[in-house]
Amino acid sequence: GDAALLGVKAIFDGFITPMNTHESSRSHVYLHNNIFFSRAIDIGMDTFKTYKGDNAARKSASRDLTNINLLHRLDMPEIHTLGMVIVEYMGVRVVCQSIIPGILHGEKSHTLAYGTIDARNPLKRDDKIHELAEEMFGEICMVATRTVPATPLTEERMEALKNSPLYPMQEEKKENEEEEEVGKKTVDICGPIEMKAILGSDKRKYILDCTRLTPRDANWVGKENGGTGLLDADAKKNKNTPSNLDDDEWVTSVLRPELVSSYAESKVGKHLSKLIKEEEDLLKGENAATGDDTSTNKSESKAKQLAEKRAKLEKAEKEYIKTLKYNVNVFLPDMRPIEDLDKEAYEQLKKDEEEVRNISRYLLETVLPKVTAAIRIGSEHGLSIPVEGVSLTEFIHQYGINCRYLGRLAELTAEEEAKDIADEKQEVKVTRQRMPLCWLEILECEMVARAAKHVLNSYMIEEGVPSAKLVASFLSAVISTEEESASETELRMSKSQHSQGTLSEDDTSALVMLIDGDASPADQRGRLEIWSDIEREVGRRFRYTLSLYGHTKSNVSKGRALYLPLLRRICQRSGIRLVGKRYDLGGKCLIGGNGRLTASYPIAPTDIVDILPLVKHSASVAGESFVPCSFNGGLGSLSLHVLLNDVKMIYDAAHTRLSQGVELPIALEYLNETTALCQRVVETTFHPQIQKCLKLTATAYANSKDLDLALAAAEKSLTVSVALHGFDSSEAYNAHVAMSDIYFAQGKIAEGMKHYRAVLFLGEALAGPNYSLAALYFNIGRQYVEAGRHEDALRFYEVATKKRNQDRVIDGVIARQYSLALVRLERFKEAFDCEKNTFGLYSALYGEEHDRTKESAKYMKHFMTLAVNQSRLQQQKDKDNAKSSAADAIANQLLAAEDARAARKNKKANKRRSK
Repeated sequence: GDAALLGVKAIFDGFITPMNTHESSRSHVYLHNNIFFSRAIDIGMDTFKTYKGDNAARKSASRDLTNINLLHRLDMPEIHTLGMVIVEYMGVRVVCQSIIPGILHGEKSHTLAYGTIDARNPLKRDDKIHELAEEMFGEICMVATRTVPATPLTEERMEALKNSPLYPMQEEKKENEEEEEVGKKTVDICGPIEMKAILGSDKRKYILDCTRLTPRDANWVGKENGGTGLLDADAKKNKNTPSNLDDDEWVTSVLRPELVSSYAESKVGKHLSKLIKEEEDLLKGENAATGDDTSTNKSESKAKQLAEKRAKLEKAEKEYIKTLKYNVNVFLPDMRPIEDLDKEAYEQLKKDEEEVRNISRYLLETVLPKVTAAIRIGSEHGLSIPVEGVSLTEFIHQYGINCRYLGRLAELTAEEEAKDIADEKQEVKVTRQRMPLCWLEILECEMVARAAKHVLNSYMIEEGVPSAKLVASFLSAVISTEEESASETELRMSKSQHSQGTLSEDDTSALVMLIDGDASPADQRGRLEIWSDIEREVGRRFRYTLSLYGHTKSNVSKGRALYLPLLRRICQRSGIRLVGKRYDLGGKCLIGGNGRLTASYPIAPTDIVDILPLVKHSASVAGESFVPCSFNGGLGSLSLHVLLNDVKMIYDAAHTRLSQGVELPIALEYLNETTALCQRVVETTFHPQIQKCLKLTATAYANSKDLDLALAAAEKSLTVSVALHGFDSSEAYNAHVAMSDIYFAQGKIAEGMKHYRAVLFLGEALAGPNYSLAALYFNIGRQYVEAGRHEDALRFYEVATKKRNQDRVIDGVIARQYSLALVRLERFKEAFDCEKNTFGLYSALYGEEHDRTKESAKYMKHFMTLAVNQSRLQQQKDKDNAKSSAADAIANQLLAAEDARAARKNKKANKRRSK
């Protein structure tokens, strides 16, 4: 990783000469420190590939690396992969690969054994490599072996290749073999059709271009090309959605392996249920035919039947699983039809396409509604909502959902929110669960951040010399609601102690961050144009129209846009580092430009500290995500997989014992051993596997009531989480929750409150004010009640009642505790009003005859009695005070009169003496 980063830095600085200087700069490739560098772009038709366009090339390179990561973890002894790193910097994606031994020393030093490199040459297939591919891809990854044309490209594509200026070299043919005969041949392959296997000079077999291990998503294929057609109606609903799916980038859109596994498991379950039912019917018929028998014979016969049935089911399951393999080469463009070459293969292809359409429908019609329903009832089943973009991505990936379906998830969420609003307006019996508002906000925030990254990359590439001015103006436009007028800008600058209008000479020198050349920054786009580009990209990428963000006043007026999480996520995905200070988010902005060096607002060019490269490593634990790293080290984490079977086995054994709640001492011993093994391998404690072990160790100690050791492990877990992922990460959020729970269990309220306050801060900073934090405020109030600090408890209960909770029962519990807290402080009238709200909630939820509603009515009656008695006592006290005040007033009047008479007597006496 470090060597690749340094190489990319040297290339951008112009210190490395390209290998092909005679070609255009975008096609340049480099060799440095035995690493081959190339841009992830479409360089033309001469190499065999199934995609077109630069966007598809970027995505294909990322898919290739993801699959290499999978092969790396499989650790097959006879199959080797290249070391691969993708570095994304200033909008440019660079692929860094190790060199196959001998590939740069002529054709005789290496051999192509599988697939093809040149587009005109037929596919090769080595039997030994094919066996290894079937073992690795077929058995483990559920990839089917299928017959394809030996020359897979269509005649039109081949004709275009002949007319191309870059005419690929063809392999030498046998004397009697003609080109027409090659076009009629077929070959069996296992894996993506563009995959290659090369035998290097070290006699090792290297796999390249493994771009797909699952089929293409049929939902993102036009119906006229064999797709499901389920997304065609989106163009009518959403104004920024393209009218068709003819986008080169969607050729690389594949189904996730988690979805394929889930679909296969559901099919196996249905198949086994059918077999069990048939077997039970058969056994019933046999028992009825045999009639009565002795009890001993019956038991022996039943045991034998059960054993035979179990063996038969296991065999049937294994046989059926073998049939659940999927063709990864369906719906590919420019592929030669196989109908005239092999009728059987053609029929199989049609079945494969239909099966892929079924999986795609399963995703859209079953999985997405299932996830939406799970979010709605999540609190009832202990499901926590993701707190930010990274955890959101991991969450939907667990269900086999690609990020391009964020738009469809948002549509389903909006429909659920509309149902909740309609139910509340009709004042009918409501459901217990309601859709959390934060879910739609997080979904749209992630869509805007991902679209904004692509738009900013296009601006950087278009400008050629990305500047801090461009980045600052772009960010200022994204996190604002409208642009300032000239008078507003002047007023703001006059109020500022340090004007941000005209930059000093030192600030001006920091504006331009060069890639190469000395071009001046282009005039900046306005906020309206930037948001139009983002909305257009959201419509294209997610087939969705934003409802909380954008340039329209209706979206802005809703006030649900998460500007701080959005700014954080854009910087995270684009590698932007900002000066740490308070920015005016969600207000008006100023976009610098018009030929003047005028600072943008609220983010100025001098607020851009750096733009970091984003790195994706083929052996990284991060897997599919890019990690911001620094060219000079010390920032970012490229934690690599620990390929030790012992570590995985011991950790899984500990996790199993802990989840079952048995043999906790053995589980702790296993976890300590796993931590020690990982630390010896990676030579540091800052590794995700160690962090997982520490987190599980803290849980194990807490379950065994050894709170001191649990606290020590939780502290280490928090330290490692912050070091790896930052203090504002979901891992740090969960670590603070664990720390607070342990402190509360120890009775250390003050220490636990510090971590709870950190949880509250992170929750609102990462997911906005509508995130489900009511339970946290309620728990803090409960802890203060136990500590006898009722005034403090009341403050947190009051905040908890104002927070919207997705579970109305929890709302009732919080309101009940709030009313009891008011009773403790003898504020009975307020307690009655609060319990009245609880009664109304339970009445709408359960009806007036439910036990909870009746209990609330009793509380309400009791609080009303206390309030009435308190009022009577107060009235009597007020009367007594009034009488006492009247008596005091009369006494004071008498005393005043007496004092007046005495004063007059003294005055007369003084006059006599003076005479």
